[in-house]
Amino acid sequence: MEFFRRDFLKLGLTQAIAATVAVPALATGGQEDRNDDGLLFYNYLRDTPSILQGATDSTRTQFSIQHHQNLKFNIVARNQAGAIWQPDKIEVLTQPYSPYSITKVFFSNLHLGEVFFLDLLGAADEIIERREFKTLDLMKPTLRYALCSCMDEGRHEPEIWRNLISQNPDVIFFIGDAVYCDKGTSPYAKGDPRRLWGRYTDARRILEVYYSKRLIPVLATWDDHDFSGDDANNSSPEYVLAAQQNFLSFFAQSEGHSEGYTQGPGVASALRAGQHQFLLMDDRSWRLTKESPDRYAHWGKEQEEWALQMISSFEGITWVMNGSQIVPQMIYKESMSKHKGQFNGFTSALRKLSKKVVFASGDVHFSEVSKIEPALVGYQTYEITSSGFHSKCFPGIDVISKHARRLMSTTAQNYVLIDSVYQGDKFSANVYSCSARSKVNFSTQITV
Repeated sequence: MEFFRRDFLKLGLTQAIAATVAVPALATGGQEDRNDDGLLFYNYLRDTPSILQGATDSTRTQFSIQHHQNLKFNIVARNQAGAIWQPDKIEVLTQPYSPYSITKVFFSNLHLGEVFFLDLLGAADEIIERREFKTLDLMKPTLRYALCSCMDEGRHEPEIWRNLISQNPDVIFFIGDAVYCDKGTSPYAKGDPRRLWGRYTDARRILEVYYSKRLIPVLATWDDHDFSGDDANNSSPEYVLAAQQNFLSFFAQSEGHSEGYTQGPGVASALRAGQHQFLLMDDRSWRLTKESPDRYAHWGKEQEEWALQMISSFEGITWVMNGSQIVPQMIYKESMSKHKGQFNGFTSALRKLSKKVVFASGDVHFSEVSKIEPALVGYQTYEITSSGFHSKCFPGIDVISKHARRLMSTTAQNYVLIDSVYQGDKFSANVYSCSARSKVNFSTQITV
């Protein structure tokens, strides 16, 4: 049973319906505790393969498999009838200071609507790991997608991941802080590129999403914690290049293999699906110091020009997704609007375009819906902030940081689920903040 009933003819709000979710057995030997909400969370390192599905279209897909270097396996895809697909190509990424490798696998000539299995095979062709997956219909008039940020593995909660998977989104967007590089243990100091690989492998060995038996395409960008540390900027160009390479190693986001998906400057990327376009912005590679007045202090010149070109050349709605917030401002948190030179320049350029955008962001450890006045970009739009997937959330922080644009908010650990359609030059969406135990924190409908 679906968690939310879809009704795109009316796009009316629906009542949440509790879903029964099978709970898979957890690995033994881990640490079990309870978070501030009383929910169990698990923080242990697994040695079984960690698998992520990435950029996908109707016939092609790609995977990122993290595994111990000593584990040897072959890889095939099968359908339910047993027909076998061999990979188009396989790439193996290793580091001399880590026992863990990333194997990237690419498949094509798959069939839309069919259930497939990604099988890792042992020496005798026995299945040592199996995951279910599908391809993605990029021409669907309606889409369901999830926005996730702030996934501190030290507060890992498998239940919320299982809840998310049970909602059957077409795509999951990681919009920042999927890894906390400045936390955990490492033999390398903060700011050392070697620390990045170790902390990314730690997250891949813990987070439930990488061990789900049913895969859903994930596309990602970063924010400060998966770039380096709190409020980090581009003060070390050499480090920026190492961090970019590290990030792109772990996600399955290679360009040229999937229709509709393209890479942008830095770790930025874009997905075009029907009349929906999603721009995942890189808010670290060009970022200057806090509140720098420089015209391009937040995204840089090349990336802003890329974003504006993507928006102007697309017939439909564009989501501009950023790790830190774009329009709202908190006293102690970063926001693009604090980089006034780039914020004013970018919004001025948007006002000159006859195209519409919606904003999405993370970072602040609470979720909210903000209504953006027409004067800013030329029409009424919204910013959806999704934050605190499983990280430290502070009850009342949304009240302390209240602003006039906010319509609703929650400090619960949550993700945001969106059902949307673009028809007749109008974008409509049902927006839900969801937590574990099938809880809906808030819901609303937006139109742009």
